[in-house]
Amino acid sequence: MFWAIFWPMVAAILAVGIVLTLAMWRLDPWLFNRVGDRMLKGLLTTTYTQNLGSMISLLRRANPQTFYENMLRSQKASSLSRPMGTPLVFSHWEQLVFNPAQLAKFPTENRDQISLKTVIGRHCDKPLKLEIPILIAAMSYGGALSLKTKLALAHGANLAGTATNTGEAYLPEERQAAKKLIIQYHRGTWPLSAQNHSEYLETADAIEIQIGQGAQAAAAMGTAEPDPEMRRYFGLKEGEPAVIASRLQGIDSAKDFIKLVRKLKQRYAVPIGIKIAPSGWLNDDLDVLLEAEPTFIVLDGGEGGTHGGPPILQDDFGLPTMAAVAWTDEYLKDHGVRHAINLIAAGGLRTPGEFLKAMAIGADAIYIGFAALMAMASTVGQQVLPYAPPEALFYQSGRYKNRLDVNRAAHGLATFLQSAADELRYGIQSLGKHNVHDVNRHDLIALDPWTAEIAGVRSLVRPWIAQAPGYYPAPPEFSSRNLEPPTRTH
Repeated sequence: MFWAIFWPMVAAILAVGIVLTLAMWRLDPWLFNRVGDRMLKGLLTTTYTQNLGSMISLLRRANPQTFYENMLRSQKASSLSRPMGTPLVFSHWEQLVFNPAQLAKFPTENRDQISLKTVIGRHCDKPLKLEIPILIAAMSYGGALSLKTKLALAHGANLAGTATNTGEAYLPEERQAAKKLIIQYHRGTWPLSAQNHSEYLETADAIEIQIGQGAQAAAAMGTAEPDPEMRRYFGLKEGEPAVIASRLQGIDSAKDFIKLVRKLKQRYAVPIGIKIAPSGWLNDDLDVLLEAEPTFIVLDGGEGGTHGGPPILQDDFGLPTMAAVAWTDEYLKDHGVRHAINLIAAGGLRTPGEFLKAMAIGADAIYIGFAALMAMASTVGQQVLPYAPPEALFYQSGRYKNRLDVNRAAHGLATFLQSAADELRYGIQSLGKHNVHDVNRHDLIALDPWTAEIAGVRSLVRPWIAQAPGYYPAPPEFSSRNLEPPTRTH
């Protein structure tokens, strides 16, 4: 996002500079030559540390965003709140490519034979049934999005046959608008939160317990000065902040957490899931989750987005989404419970190709947040450009929130989801499959051994693959821990 804005700004500044230079040359050639001579002399004869040319070295040591953020840090003695999430790329999905079916296996004859239908919580009394495996991620009202934006997300999800997520705020209007709504049981401490009102949870199509998130880990956050509308929906008094604690209220041990999950499963017939920010202690966290027996697990990788948060949490905490999904998939298989627990991948997934790759290495469905907002921005952004960025329409605290055209934004999102679904069908057809959930790691090959090891797929640089005539199809339980070459057939 930063670079998309930075380079056009640089180009505009250069263009203005060129125009002013030409104007000076036309109006006063003598002054132009004199100024030019002084600038050239300064660049070539002044000490290196004293001229503008030294900026070349400085910019190579740290990118412009680092300079800009350090400038902001020098102005205020508190943490920055960077919008949207980390600009860094941790999961290199471009290093994974699919293996098209051609002769050893034929592609699927007709794309209309391909199913994208997805069920979360197949063994529940009320499973969550979706037309596509792409869901709208938890993005909260108030501290982040406006009511109009939440309604646009709900209507867009309806049109595409999928579900949306409340995030850390329950809105009666959103519940009424959404045909399928995942309600979060979250760390917010305000009175009118879902965890404090069983009647809210009774209306859920699925319940998601939020333990952590990729862009903020499990750090305490909040809105210091909620506006009147936000206070009304949260049940806050004037002057009272909206505080998100670092842990669920009343949950101070793994045993407390396990009791909570089991209690919710006993009371509600819908899928009960857990959202975590995966870390190097993922096995230990999964040990606790398996004892709690959730219906689904949401892995919000380090590339996850947010309305705003400290750069240190965005850039320097959490596992990449790719690693988290592959790791958890293998863990659940090793413990014999993969069939009973759905995995939803989140964090930095933007394109249909990335969606399908994440599913191939273990995810059953995908959450999108940033991509959903950008899809809506493409249809309504002209309402504020060039005076403000398109996302200014979506924020509760923004001056442009009331300008959002809910219907147009919803149709933009729905069209994006439908287009992405059509691309998924092209990919699945080319793999010779009939169902999105049949795509797996054997359909991928990694362009480098590092990505191969992370994702648990074959590597392009392993020469024995090309020398093994009997290799295809791959053995049924291929994993990154079993990369020995297959026995040759004669």
